[in-house]
Amino acid sequence: MDKRIWIKQLLFAALILSESLLLSQPLTQTIRGRVIDKETRVPLPGANVIMLDTTQLLGTATNLDGYFRLENIPVGRVGIRISYLGYAPVVLQNLNLSSAKEMILNIEMEEQITTGKVIEITGKRNKGETLNKMASISAQSFSVEETGRYAGSLNDVARMAANYAGVQGASDWRNDIIIRGNSPTGLLYRLEGVDIPNPNHFSTFGTTGGPISILNNNTLANSDFLTGAFPAEYGNALSGVFDLNLRSGNNEKREFIGQIGFNGAELLAEGPFTKKHQASYLASYRYSTMGLFTLMGIHFGTKSIPEYQDLTFKVNFPHKHGKTTIFGIGGLSSIALLDSKIDSSNNAYGTGTDVRFKTRIGVIGISHTQRFRKNAYLKAVLSTNIFANNIDEDSLSSIDRHPVNLFNRNSALGKYSMNVFFNKKINVRHIVKTGLLADWMFFNLSDSSYRASLNHFVSEYDYQGNSQFIQPYVEWQFRISNKLILNTGLHSQYFRLNHDYSIEPRLGLKWYWSDVNTLAFAYGLHSRLQPVPVYFKEKQMPDGSATLPNKNIEMTKSRHFVMGYERLFSASTRFKMEAYYQHLFNVPVDVQANAFSMLNEGANFDINFPDSMVNKGTGKNYGVEFTLERFLTKGFYYLFSLSLFESRYTGSDGIEHSTAFNGNYTCNALAGKEFIIPLSSGKILHKMQKTLFIDVKGTWNGGQRYTPINLALSQQAGYAVYDQSNIYGKKYKDYLRFDIKAGFRLNGKKTTQEFTAYLQNVTNRNNIFRQTYNRNTGALETSYQMGFLPIFQYRIEF
Repeated sequence: MDKRIWIKQLLFAALILSESLLLSQPLTQTIRGRVIDKETRVPLPGANVIMLDTTQLLGTATNLDGYFRLENIPVGRVGIRISYLGYAPVVLQNLNLSSAKEMILNIEMEEQITTGKVIEITGKRNKGETLNKMASISAQSFSVEETGRYAGSLNDVARMAANYAGVQGASDWRNDIIIRGNSPTGLLYRLEGVDIPNPNHFSTFGTTGGPISILNNNTLANSDFLTGAFPAEYGNALSGVFDLNLRSGNNEKREFIGQIGFNGAELLAEGPFTKKHQASYLASYRYSTMGLFTLMGIHFGTKSIPEYQDLTFKVNFPHKHGKTTIFGIGGLSSIALLDSKIDSSNNAYGTGTDVRFKTRIGVIGISHTQRFRKNAYLKAVLSTNIFANNIDEDSLSSIDRHPVNLFNRNSALGKYSMNVFFNKKINVRHIVKTGLLADWMFFNLSDSSYRASLNHFVSEYDYQGNSQFIQPYVEWQFRISNKLILNTGLHSQYFRLNHDYSIEPRLGLKWYWSDVNTLAFAYGLHSRLQPVPVYFKEKQMPDGSATLPNKNIEMTKSRHFVMGYERLFSASTRFKMEAYYQHLFNVPVDVQANAFSMLNEGANFDINFPDSMVNKGTGKNYGVEFTLERFLTKGFYYLFSLSLFESRYTGSDGIEHSTAFNGNYTCNALAGKEFIIPLSSGKILHKMQKTLFIDVKGTWNGGQRYTPINLALSQQAGYAVYDQSNIYGKKYKDYLRFDIKAGFRLNGKKTTQEFTAYLQNVTNRNNIFRQTYNRNTGALETSYQMGFLPIFQYRIEF
């Protein structure tokens, strides 16, 4: 017995000793990836991959297929430099290497022009430059980490982009973004090479924003955001482009992420199908946090609980000369705002209606990339998507609160899409890209509302059909020298529904006139289809029939002129200034002489427009933007952006007005710091690598424009009567908001945990949302945007 006890004690001591030895060793992880030529996708064998800021030289070279691997790299912030003879080196700084996830890098290098003997170029890529090298100006790349770094962003790419110069949010409750005074409807979302519908929960036709994004930042790869004079491959956009990519899953080991916070409760899984092949999968599922708590029996004192769920996946099959991927995103959302459930005995007052709202959004596609020899590749993407809205609104009887049907919507929009392009690197100076985007669109629109004067329902939309939208384009990059680059191209669009078309030249010039100074200019003609409901809104005729006066409405068009200057003060700090002028024309306005313009729609849960419009409206946006930015270096970053602008339009009344988005100025100031706590002896927690972080953000926007309500006339009429002589002539008080994000990260042997607190509007400022007329009280009422709101998030990687 004594011998067995002694053996057990010995084994226990050995176990404790081995665990102690493991924890006393520094936490390490693997960095691996592939290096390829950016324009041809050809792997670059023999490229040097060197770790930066290490006490000893750590590095390797890529193999014949361009792959590299660095093992036992200490976790934390790391830097890496990739160089190859005849190519501009790539330097990546302050990458966050965690103990739970391997770091997989896909490096794209640009060949440089050389004269005389071949030499290695000593310059390096600026972090702020875009992935799309055809973009000369008004473009910004961003990483997955940046979508979650900034205070107030809440892991949402649109809310993150609102920190950039020239961009501001439309409201606290939605992620619509206003770019240079343009309506949010002018924004294009592109995912994995295909144009997608509004990727937000609780969204409606004709809008581009919503309260919660379906896009999961944990699944995104580095992407681009463009705000003007886009390259020729982008069409059907007036204000901006999100060109988003999904990352591929780890093809060697299985990894997982669990997260719960503002966007929902989430589980992500990735890994290889088999260890013998390089095929991988990535899948993420989220469910609304409040909906999950409700299922668990936790109640919030209201029946109006927003419920939503979404799924994102990507399957990657690499092969010798390219790769094939299958990808998709989808989201379901619903909410019931039921005044009939309010206890009237408590004198509670609601809107007097019951509203049930549902959306369904789905995108699925397959893409194939094929290399040809060593100087060209072809990429083809086939996809389909669906966007469906269901809305039921009932008016409650003032006597017994019995619901009476008031409005119904049961509509869906969708399309089958193809995007095919061929990219050829003729030589180091000339790159040509030509492609075709084709959409087979299908519509099923059914809306009806009750007209009390007629005592029956009147159809607003009743259309089932299809049409085609085709966008061919060609781009040419001429690298006059390593310092002077010309980007030019031609984009065209044709809409078969009404045979409307547009031919759009694009031009960009970028001059690196010294190692630290850059000048750029760009011009582009751009156009965008109207939101689909515009074409099919019915006009009721006296004989009871209906017509579609808007069916022949043409695309809204815009000419962009942008000039910019950028200076690098150091490898981590830059200053950027851009000036722009945008002329909009062919804008739909009312047939009747009034101030309506489609340029003012798109920042709410729905769009409103007359049933008879003509393309006679105009608009203009002009301004100047400043950015001072320090990229994350030695645990510290800051970003300061200032935009001064004017946004005007002219309706069918022939009078120039401010647009609804003419705030005149917007300013953001952000900063953040990471504090690494040294390892200490003792308990296991003390031996984990701990990082504290704090991020702050301040926003100052010009007050929102509004049309004042004439109180006296409203009281006489019993409903809101607006002062039509002062359209968008008033401004609410300036919008001011201060946010803080704080938390800490724990790197263990096989897990990484993160605890974060988002403190939104910490000063609890009452920023005005809107002013309305209350017909019951006969008074004006002011509603406000979000007050102080603490949000907590927990994340674990394993």
